[in-house]
Amino acid sequence: MAEQTAGRTLPPLPGLIAAGLVILGVLLSMFVAEGFLALAGLGAFGPGILRELGLLSDQDEFQRQAAHRAGYHAYLIGGLATAFVVSALRSREAATLEDSSEWVMLILVVLWTTWLFSALLAYWGARKTASGVLSVFGSLWAVFVLASIIGEAENIVEILLGALMGSIVVVPFFVLARKAGRWPPRRTGAALLAVAALFLVLFVPGWQARAFKLSSLLVTAWLLIVPLVASGIALLREGAQSEEDGSPPDMAG
Repeated sequence: MAEQTAGRTLPPLPGLIAAGLVILGVLLSMFVAEGFLALAGLGAFGPGILRELGLLSDQDEFQRQAAHRAGYHAYLIGGLATAFVVSALRSREAATLEDSSEWVMLILVVLWTTWLFSALLAYWGARKTASGVLSVFGSLWAVFVLASIIGEAENIVEILLGALMGSIVVVPFFVLARKAGRWPPRRTGAALLAVAALFLVLFVPGWQARAFKLSSLLVTAWLLIVPLVASGIALLREGAQSEEDGSPPDMAG
């Protein structure tokens, strides 16, 4: 698999278009109207539907196998998450029409990100996947933090303070994205897991203090923590595999 992924630098054009639709849909739903989330759904699930219908033939056999394996992973993790959500809501009699859309959003986020990470790991390998995923999620968090600062700050001092606090979230994504191809994988993986643990310690109590809905808290925590944890575990596994094979670490730059 390493030989197959070594020469792959970018997904095929339909994959790039789909990623663009997902990002555009998420941003428009955040800042314009929530209905634009359908655009993200079109990008996330549309290409796969077209491929299964035989209307889009942009993947070779290796890519199709990787996508199907990722789909099975998404089925397992998404199904488990759905079962836990339904069980928790019914046992607490907490399911309401007002909250239902947020719980559905959580399940969709779990499904899609699981598929994305699995497919990219098979396609790019741990290092390129970690670098790409961290860069994309870091950029999305940067936009979200900047928009929050502009929307809430009343003067330049508050903007500067908000930017300083927001950098605590954003900067680690970009720093570790750059180091993913330069440090030995086990070192980068350990750093990613350490940052994820630090985020949990720093931010979860704050979210709870602000009385966020549990569904919103879980969606935010998933999008903040899971990219770090998934990339970290993948790099640790790659480092362990390299040591077992006796191959020297591949240092870039």
